[in-house]
Amino acid sequence: MAEPAPSGILGIMISQRQPDGSGESESERSPLVMPEESFCRRLCAYGQSIGMLVFLFYASQAAAAAEGWMRGFRLAEGEWRAGRFPLPDVVYDRALPVSAAQARHAKEALRRLMQRKRYVPLNGSLPGKLDVYDAMRHDPALTRQLPDTRRYEGARQLAELLAHAPKGLFLKPSAGSHGKGALRLLPLADGWQIDGRDRHNRPFSRGFRNGEWAALCGWVGRFASAAPYLVQPCLQLTDDEGRSFDVRALIQKDGRGRWSFTGAAVRRGGQGSVTANLHGGGSAVPAAAALSARFGEAAAGKLLADIRGVSEISAACLEARFGRFAELGLDFGIEPDGRLWLLEANAKPGRQSFDGDVLAAGLAVRRPLDYAKLLAAGKQPAFPSTRIQRRYIQEVHP
Repeated sequence: MAEPAPSGILGIMISQRQPDGSGESESERSPLVMPEESFCRRLCAYGQSIGMLVFLFYASQAAAAAEGWMRGFRLAEGEWRAGRFPLPDVVYDRALPVSAAQARHAKEALRRLMQRKRYVPLNGSLPGKLDVYDAMRHDPALTRQLPDTRRYEGARQLAELLAHAPKGLFLKPSAGSHGKGALRLLPLADGWQIDGRDRHNRPFSRGFRNGEWAALCGWVGRFASAAPYLVQPCLQLTDDEGRSFDVRALIQKDGRGRWSFTGAAVRRGGQGSVTANLHGGGSAVPAAAALSARFGEAAAGKLLADIRGVSEISAACLEARFGRFAELGLDFGIEPDGRLWLLEANAKPGRQSFDGDVLAAGLAVRRPLDYAKLLAAGKQPAFPSTRIQRRYIQEVHP
């Protein structure tokens, strides 16, 4: 069994691979490739450099933890090796359940692990998007950055919503991710156009002519019946080529337990996509250069300053409402006139958006480990752990 490290033990829970038909137990062998392979490798390498033992594990391995040890995977000589490890001091949950059953299994596994040893969760979790929106809209410093957001209550609501949002509507699952299940409804001169991504993240497009309103309502009702949805006015969040684009900002706690802005990236959606998510075929570039090219250097600097400020206030707001966090991803939309919108928050932000930004990519790896080391040492700052100055964030209209 691996020996305890002087600076603590971090266990990272990852999504379990689907069975490959080999008959070999996933818990007994190391997979060839981990989910978030590059990120996990960098976490393990940096953990070793600061004296932390870092290992990866599945929910099933957490559920089967024994007294004082559990199975997992560690990076050794460039390869993932299965082994036995001391129970972690801190747990970093990076698993992404694809069903309610998987989510329940993961939650139960962590509960069982907690019974074996009282570890410290590195990052908290957020509820559905509508609950997050409700929390932020009560903060006066965030209200003006939030688009009107309502719970979707059925197709009978569409006509009323379109009356207040004549440019169209955007619907997305309250608990969705990666743009799956999102759709955009646009009124046209001769009917309506629906574009979106299905639950397998495949793009689709569908048109309805004037006189087919009942058919449209029926179609939307069926599409949105599998999960709670929220609805927003359709904002003009496209670039000069008509592609969807947004800004992903990453804010993380550092080794002192203080919120620090890590970076921002502009994500562009694939041709015809209603979202800019990378999982849907999008691409990402550093925000400073992309925004300067579109809005000019001065306006881009103002936008980035506001994105940073709104990110800091959002982190403090969400932590005060939902408990301690180590990092948050915030998605922003920018309309052609520079109007800034805060679209949503994510407690399990990916790292792929920052691959083109060496500084941000490095911080995105180091900061969770530095904060985990602080927690493992029992030096968790008093809650709420932020010294951010709350200030008014002005809208940008360059």
